[in-house]
Amino acid sequence: MSAYVSTGSSLDSTTKASALVEVIRKLNDAEALRNAANPGVAPKNNISMTADFDSRTIAITATMPFTRTFGTEGQSILTYNDYLGGSYSAFTVGTGDAKSPLLQGAVVQIAQIVSGAELAVTPDTDRPNNVQITDDYELSSTVISITMPFTPSFGANGEITLTALDYV
Repeated sequence: MSAYVSTGSSLDSTTKASALVEVIRKLNDAEALRNAANPGVAPKNNISMTADFDSRTIAITATMPFTRTFGTEGQSILTYNDYLGGSYSAFTVGTGDAKSPLLQGAVVQIAQIVSGAELAVTPDTDRPNNVQITDDYELSSTVISITMPFTPSFGANGEITLTALDYV
């Protein structure tokens, strides 16, 4: 099991895969709240999520704008922008694995955690590649593409729950 530590944070997930889906879903909800509260301005839709029940996968695309600066040794430092404004992007860090105080940064960080867990799978022939992260320095954005396997289940009142599989 790929344990995710969420102690004191805005997340409840206990695996890396579920934490990634949860943080993206929270940002998706934040976009919807911001858009509903601001009908006179252009909507922000940087998250796309669709579930395919035949293949039992969730397809996710997230585009996170960043500001790039350079460290003292010339390294690129990417700071993820709060493109929603106000309190919509707030994220309680706690003492868990994610360290960003904004949902946008937490999305990128947890995607990197899952991608790193994929790279640790051996042998190479068994390595999944469900998370792809691309930094575009000309557009100042990170694009995250995810194909997440899930298990559907039904609740007592007929609600459908999708649970991300712990595949790494």
